[in-house]
Amino acid sequence: MTSNEPVLPAPSTQPAEPVRSPRRLLARRAAGEPVPAAVVGVTPPVHPAADLSLGPGNGRNYWWQQLGEPVRDRMIARVGPRVDWWAGRHPTDQQRPYAVVLGPRGLAMCTPTANDRGGRAQLLTVVPFVPSSLRHAVVVQKPSGWLPGRLRLPAAPTTAPAPPDLPLPVGLRDLLGNLPADAQARVQWPFVNGDVLTDSRHYYQGNGDELHVWAYLVGRRWVTFVSGRGSGRSVPAHRRSWQLICRQAEVAQG
Repeated sequence: MTSNEPVLPAPSTQPAEPVRSPRRLLARRAAGEPVPAAVVGVTPPVHPAADLSLGPGNGRNYWWQQLGEPVRDRMIARVGPRVDWWAGRHPTDQQRPYAVVLGPRGLAMCTPTANDRGGRAQLLTVVPFVPSSLRHAVVVQKPSGWLPGRLRLPAAPTTAPAPPDLPLPVGLRDLLGNLPADAQARVQWPFVNGDVLTDSRHYYQGNGDELHVWAYLVGRRWVTFVSGRGSGRSVPAHRRSWQLICRQAEVAQG
C-alpha cells in the first residue's frame, strides 16, 4: 500500500551525506536474504539495447544536496538507513530535485509540489515493505572471448510462448535493454507472473565508457530495484562488463 505524507517545505541547499559505493556482494545477507537463483514461472521479456543520451549536467550528489537535510532526514526516517538511492532533476520542473531512497522498511519517493500558499514544497510518497522481506541477487557480466567472426551454432528451436509485454516507459525499456538478460528478468519477473505494475522510474549517469544505473518497478504486491555499474560502452557488446544488484521486497498491505 502506498502512502502520501503531507507536503514538506522546500529547503535550502545543505551538504550531502557521504555516499558509500555498494561493495561487491556474494551470496550472503545484505539487507535481506539473497534472491533464489532458480526462478520459475513466466519468462520476462528481454529488451534490445538502445542508445542512452549522456549530456552534460549535474549528477545525483548535486541534486541530493538541493533536496535539503530536513527532507532527506524525513525520507530516511520513514524507510530506514539507505540501502540505495538516487536524486535527479525533475522531468517537469527542471529547476527542482526529486529523490528516491530504498531502505530496509520501504521505498520513499520525494517529488516537487506546491503547498496551500503556492510555495515550493516536496511530496513524500512511501511504499512500505513487509518486515524482513527485502532480498537481493548479484548479477555480474564479464567480457567474453567470443569474436564477431566466429561461427556460432543456431539455438535449439523452442515452443515456449512469447513473453508478455509490460507497459514500461520507453526510457526505462531502453535502459533495461542495456543490462544483462538475467538482471532484466529479475527486475520484471513479478510483473509477468501475476503482479500489476503501478509505478516505475529510472536514472543513469556516466560518460562514454562507464554507466551507473538505478531503476525501480512498483506493483501491488512487489517492488523490484536494480542498481550498479557497467563499463565498456564504447566497445562491442561481448566485451562489456556489468556489476549489478537486483533487489526485491514484498509490499505491506493494509
